[in-house]
Amino acid sequence: MINRKRVGAMALYGATLLLMAVEPAAAQSGYASTTEGAIRGLNSNLIYVAVPITILVEGILIYTVWKYSKTDEAKPTQENRRLEITWTVATAVILLFVGVASYQVLGNPYVAAESQAEIPGEAAEEIEVYGQKYNWNFVYRNVSVDGASATDVSMTNVSIEGATVENVTDEGIVISGGSVSSAGDGALDSASLVNGTVTAGAGNPSQYETGEQVRFTDVSVSGAAIEGASITDATVKSTNTLVMPKGQNIRLNITSRDWLHAFHVPDLGLKQDALPGQSNSIVTRPTKTGEYQLYCAEYCGVGHSGMLGTVEVRSQSNYDSWLAQTWFSAQG
Repeated sequence: MINRKRVGAMALYGATLLLMAVEPAAAQSGYASTTEGAIRGLNSNLIYVAVPITILVEGILIYTVWKYSKTDEAKPTQENRRLEITWTVATAVILLFVGVASYQVLGNPYVAAESQAEIPGEAAEEIEVYGQKYNWNFVYRNVSVDGASATDVSMTNVSIEGATVENVTDEGIVISGGSVSSAGDGALDSASLVNGTVTAGAGNPSQYETGEQVRFTDVSVSGAAIEGASITDATVKSTNTLVMPKGQNIRLNITSRDWLHAFHVPDLGLKQDALPGQSNSIVTRPTKTGEYQLYCAEYCGVGHSGMLGTVEVRSQSNYDSWLAQTWFSAQG
């Protein structure tokens, strides 16, 4: 019959392992994303179990070889029920620990992208990711930003109210102040114009005088600086630079426009196949600002090694500014 102390020790060991198994779900702080935290937390806890077991097994093996190395004739083993029960229970406890810990991580919505489990916090912001030899392309849809600023902006089909003529040049009419709105796609609701040059659609520049208050409709502007821009229902695109806001749930819908690729950001714990005609998802929440290397992890041809990109995690305000600046940069 097994000694009570031995049973108590095994129970304590088992309880300790089960407590460690719960840790990966919470071990998400201190990492660059919730996904990385869950995966690395599981790896660490498995090492906590694997290292002592490895040392124990190797120690017994080395001791056995040393002790019986000079024995001429092997002797039959004797039955030891206590030993058999002990290692059976220990094995069961270890397997239970591995199963519980792995199930928690594999069922985590930040790791299992197709999981139907509810994602903590706000609804995920969706970003489309397209792999195409040999670049990564990103699309942000239904973008809305308030109070954005941008510089060196070029726009077409815009209306300007209450601007002041600062100068008239061969390139166009230099103006400042006033408000600008989009007459084209409707994405730019309003913005305060700091300065800019009207380059087309204003008629003969010589008819304007310095200091004159002007109003323009359906004109083009270049080199403009604006503040307080309100953008709604805009589409922003970028290539090889994926920008995400810190602390926001993100869903990346990943596909390919030609053949097999694989989206891989090791420092954020993100990896997903990019297959033509199929969209695979990754859900994550970045927790640290910074830049992270993006790779293609599937051999995709002669340019595979150069299919690199950068993932930038920014504060919410910097993220909104980037969206606005990138959208304005595409308008000219």
